[in-house]
Amino acid sequence: MATIKDVARRAQVSTATVSYVLNGTGVVSEPTRARVLAAVAELGYQPNHSARALRTRSHTIGIVAPGIAGRLADPATAELLAGLSEAATTAGYCLLIASPTAAESEDELALRLARSGRVDGLVVFDLRRDDERPARLAAAGVPTIAIGAPTPGLSCPVAGFDLRAGAEQAINHLARLGHRRIALITAASDLSVSEQFYAGYRAALHTHGLRREAALVIEAGSSEDDGVNAMQELLAMRTPPTAVLAASDTLAFGAMHAIRDAGLTVGKDVSVVGCDDLPLAAHTYPPLTTLHAPHRELGTVLARHLIGLVERRNVPEVTLLPLRLIIRHSTAAPVRAAG
Repeated sequence: MATIKDVARRAQVSTATVSYVLNGTGVVSEPTRARVLAAVAELGYQPNHSARALRTRSHTIGIVAPGIAGRLADPATAELLAGLSEAATTAGYCLLIASPTAAESEDELALRLARSGRVDGLVVFDLRRDDERPARLAAAGVPTIAIGAPTPGLSCPVAGFDLRAGAEQAINHLARLGHRRIALITAASDLSVSEQFYAGYRAALHTHGLRREAALVIEAGSSEDDGVNAMQELLAMRTPPTAVLAASDTLAFGAMHAIRDAGLTVGKDVSVVGCDDLPLAAHTYPPLTTLHAPHRELGTVLARHLIGLVERRNVPEVTLLPLRLIIRHSTAAPVRAAG
């Protein structure tokens, strides 16, 4: 079994530096931190946390995410947290929600909560490609589960939605309606979920013999305004798309606004598909075709699996819940030919 000295030797640093990296203390350069985390992963190093395991559990699981208070207004986040809280309560646990301040990073807050005994395990929000957070928490002996899509070398279980299959459903629907020029408005490209959504889009285009064009893929943020801006960029093309798939309902709502502002009709001139199935999706004009994402169920899965890790039970490494296409009136056969 690897020791902290083995990690230090592999990373060519002192054992104190390894401790600084794993515990989020001290000042360590980014290249050094990356070397230490790589050594931890390569050697499969796990610190001896027997003392921590023997202490009385707090029976609390936690979420640390920047700007979490603002996200509570988002129905999808609210549903996910409701599922987490209900499942935790059923199992005899509480849910702690925390957001870092300017004086403390997300990693520092997460490690402080775990080391102080405030939480028994943590949920990592917005899993990114090459994300160091799970490795640092796992190396520090903190039971951890991530929300997102599986990524190479991930050191903790992950739960999320089957976004690849969902995107394929949406593109299949649009292609069968006769659309040949289909755009994608995606979230930030460094998010693990964006890669999977794009993979499904790409695979479905190939299935239907449709040409993939880089200009038809717009990376946006997460707000409705981001959806507006992305759709305006698409509509300004010499040959605009006749259909668009958005990575969220919020982005789709923005796209619908931009289409109407351009004097066009959603569904008739440009078809729009979202992803989430927020309550508002059924009441937009026209009602939005979207991929239903069971956010509350995902919250339940996250809580159950994290508590399983805390209680040293085996849990699945990857859990992806299926998305279901809800067809409404924002999609229809194209009335104009696309180039």
